[in-house]
Formats: sequence, structure tokens, C-alpha cells
Amino acid sequence: MHSEFSLILRQYPEGRRENLIPILQEIQDSLGHIPEEAIAAVAAHLEMPAVKIYSVATFYNEFRFDPGGRYHIQACQGIGCQVDGSEKVRRELGRLLGISPGETTEDGLFSLEWVPCLGVCQEAPVISVNGVFYPRMTAKKVKELTDKLKNPKEP
Repeated sequence: MHSEFSLILRQYPEGRRENLIPILQEIQDSLGHIPEEAIAAVAAHLEMPAVKIYSVATFYNEFRFDPGGRYHIQACQGIGCQVDGSEKVRRELGRLLGISPGETTEDGLFSLEWVPCLGVCQEAPVISVNGVFYPRMTAKKVKELTDKLKNPKEP
């Protein structure tokens, strides 16, 4: 078993299914994603079928199964965001990064994902970068944000 998620699992009693989401969150926080072997280890630890672990993990937008880029960008496709112009935001993200949803830039800096809803419709259109929400996005704001992430200022 991978030592990082082995340490995480030891913090939780065996067979306690209510700990599934916190365990998955800790594994992802530690590794940046949830590897396949982690699903099997969590299933054994919680005494649940791996397919149920995977089913829960795929239900939530926050969980990823591949390492992705340093900056994982999720763009909302919910109706509220669509009404407020998310299509232009998504198109600009793809153009600027040169990738499609599900891909990672060659330099490993960005990965891109379209999600059904980020749950902050009042701030539409919204994108999330590594779990941080950026509200009321426009094509111009997308350019400014990606430039900033590509070239962070040194303190």
C-alpha cells in the first residue's frame, strides 16, 4: 500500500463508512488526485466494494483520478453560468491553454475540466482553480488570470 494513504487510513477506524469523504479528501490533498490503488485500499479499510467508493468519488466534482496540471481549472456549465456567458469563458480557456477538457498542457501547468455545476450560481459565470472560485468571469479576466498563474510574481 502507498505509504501516504496508508498513514491517512490509520487515522480512521476500520469499517466506518461515514469517513469515506474525509478520507478521499485527505488522499487528494496529499497526492493531488486519487490513484486507483487508493480506491482499493479505502475499500478494504472501510469494508466496502471498490465500485461504491468510485461511485461516491465520481459524484463530486472536486475529486480527480489523474494527477492533472499544477493548476486544475474547472469551468461551470450550469444553466446560470450559461445564461451569463460561460461559453465564451470556456472557449477562451481552451484557446489560451491550447487544450480541451480532460487534457493537461505539455508543461504540466494546467489541466482543464468542464463540470455540470460549481454551486455558486449567484456569481456566474464561475471557474475554479484548485478549489478557489473566481466569480463573474469574462474572456478578459480569464486571460489576466492565466497570465498571472503562468508568471507569478516573486515576493
